[in-house]
Amino acid sequence: MFPPMSSDRARWLLLAIAALVLVGHSLAYDFVTDDAYISFVYSRNLAEHGELSFNLGQPVEGYTSFLWTVILGLGMVAGIPPEWSSRVLATVCAVLTLLVVFRLVERALGRKTPWATVPPLLLAASSGFACWTSGGLETQLFTLLVVVAIDGVVDAVQHPGAIRRAGIALAFAAMTRPEGLLVAGVLGIVHLTSIVQILRAERRMPSIRNELLAIACFLALWAPWFAWRYWYYGHLWPNTYYVKAAGRWSDPKFGLEMYRLGAHYLWVWLTQTRLLYALPLALLGMVVGRARTPRFVLAMSCLLLAAAYLPYVVTVGGDFMGLHRFIMPMFVVAAITVTLGLEFLSSLAGNPARLGPIVASVLVGAFVYPQAQLTRESLRFGNFANDRGIDTPAFLIVYTQDRAAIGKAMAPCFAPDDFSIVGGAGAQPYYGRMRAIDVFGLVSERIAHEEPRIRARAGHTKFGSDSLLASYDPTFVFSCYQIHATPAQPRLPCAGFWLGRGYEQVTMRIPGMRQQGEYYTFLAKKARAFQCPGRVP
Repeated sequence: MFPPMSSDRARWLLLAIAALVLVGHSLAYDFVTDDAYISFVYSRNLAEHGELSFNLGQPVEGYTSFLWTVILGLGMVAGIPPEWSSRVLATVCAVLTLLVVFRLVERALGRKTPWATVPPLLLAASSGFACWTSGGLETQLFTLLVVVAIDGVVDAVQHPGAIRRAGIALAFAAMTRPEGLLVAGVLGIVHLTSIVQILRAERRMPSIRNELLAIACFLALWAPWFAWRYWYYGHLWPNTYYVKAAGRWSDPKFGLEMYRLGAHYLWVWLTQTRLLYALPLALLGMVVGRARTPRFVLAMSCLLLAAAYLPYVVTVGGDFMGLHRFIMPMFVVAAITVTLGLEFLSSLAGNPARLGPIVASVLVGAFVYPQAQLTRESLRFGNFANDRGIDTPAFLIVYTQDRAAIGKAMAPCFAPDDFSIVGGAGAQPYYGRMRAIDVFGLVSERIAHEEPRIRARAGHTKFGSDSLLASYDPTFVFSCYQIHATPAQPRLPCAGFWLGRGYEQVTMRIPGMRQQGEYYTFLAKKARAFQCPGRVP
């Protein structure tokens, strides 16, 4: 795999290959998932009305990606639709992550070496990393900021001022995903450990000027934003937190089931990435290194991040989207630590310069083939069955495309005062320009705070009761629906409550829907006398 070890060009050539492979791999997915459109609605309202809200005049924090949402909103001001900008920006972030990881490994090993290209090659070949380089979500921006922060902490071993870079990156990470605060705490402990090691070894207290500046940088960016969002939305945490991780269980057994599903989520990650077989290498990479060296700090950062991040993922039940976007920083941790472990083992050989390229090539080659198979299978049309609540990319793609088709077809038929209840709060409301709330409560403060958790599925533990939903006096109830292949109108099992309150079943033909058919039956107020091209008489 490696050209001559002395060639400086070889390193950059392999890194360029990794970047090109990643771009091509992500284009195999080339989609925007429904949840991304939730942020797009907020971005559009910010661009057009100066409001970070889903429904104008009703600020509810139904997103967990402030920085990403604002960036996309600024793009919309410039006339760039988020369906495009989100994919381009995520790809740029992912490629930059490869570059930062490359430099980070060289920094840890203390030399220019083709070993630094192994993690980027692994990431580029990874189905999960490629999938969520697409998807339209903030995943790769957050991952990039986490890696930049790790690099700052590692670089601070030799250049103390670099810790300020970490402080800035962590502030932006915490403004991109709530888990950024967890990462900040972990890396703070890592850096504090370095200070303690200096104190013990040299019996002196090192200057903490740079540390104070790093904290000041973090607080100067993060604190005003946090104060603003508390003032604007009225809650300490996003509405999504209260939907997904707060509130009483209707049945205590669901709490235990969430832990089981979270553990299953991690198991799927270990098996689909084949990390299960490389765990000894990863663990070795986490423990090898002399104290107070960049390699030691990198290994400790990876170890403590994994020790904090993975249990956190279990407690929230993992995620419902396949290919592990919820733990994307752990892909980087795994790629780095497996490489460090393998590099250490090869260094024990009599001729590491010759053995290193061989074992690295075997590692990358053994990873590429099963990931190529996983990519094909994850995209296979018809592969829609979920795995204990984890949806496949194939399902996420067709689900979003169908809802986008519905929104586009019905957009001209909505009146300004119409209000809808929807299931997915993404593509359908975005393209339909609908005022709406979703039954899961992401953009409904009442569902998030008043309803109990009634089922164990990540991100979908709450569901608005009929009486609560009726209090919104909706014009349309799109959460009670059926998509079918023939124009014959089916009886909706969920319609009884609404039919007795002045609603009727409406069927429309929506050309282009692919999953179950082109006919869409839902509920509408009779008094609305809803008419739209494509309505079935």
